[in-house]
Amino acid sequence: MLSRSFSVVLICLASSSVALAQPAPSEPPPSDPAAPDPNAPAAAPAPAPAPAPAPAPAPAPSTSGLRNGFSLSAGQEFGGDRDLSATLFGIDWRIGWRINEPISIYLHSHLSFGSAKEGNGNSGVTGNIAAALVGEYMLPMRLFVGGGGGFGVLNNPNGPLLQARVGYYPLKTDAVGKARRLNVALDYRAYFANQGYGMVNHIALSLGYDRF
Repeated sequence: MLSRSFSVVLICLASSSVALAQPAPSEPPPSDPAAPDPNAPAAAPAPAPAPAPAPAPAPAPSTSGLRNGFSLSAGQEFGGDRDLSATLFGIDWRIGWRINEPISIYLHSHLSFGSAKEGNGNSGVTGNIAAALVGEYMLPMRLFVGGGGGFGVLNNPNGPLLQARVGYYPLKTDAVGKARRLNVALDYRAYFANQGYGMVNHIALSLGYDRF
């Protein structure tokens, strides 16, 4: 009887040891709140950034405006019904408007003095005063041509005149809004004088500057 009770105690102890030796059932790992849900619908893609607007083009600078200039001249006068011949030195003044890049219009004034003689032997001091409205066109490489008409005085006789000019702007100095341009020009004037002088020619080489 004692041995049976002892055997039952041993069996109970062995059963308790086996139960303690068995591992505890594993628990599911806690879910990571940051992990994406595989069953959640896919997020819509972020919209592409709108392109930056293109900068507005800068307005083109205006090429029109007031222009003026002056020159020193030396020339020769000849022809006419009295066979006039004169050497003249003078000054020129120009003021007008530059219409666009190549085209200008201006009043060209001229004053010169010198010595003259006629075919009949008369000689003396003479002077010219002239003013003409001139249109000018600037060609590539800063060459220019111009022409126009006006009125002139040959010492005493006077009358209408025609003027033509050709020249070159070799240098340009930039300034605020305008530029100073050295110019070399050849001017031709045909005076249609009264008092029996007829048509008198005047050719002058000038050096000066224009600002436009």
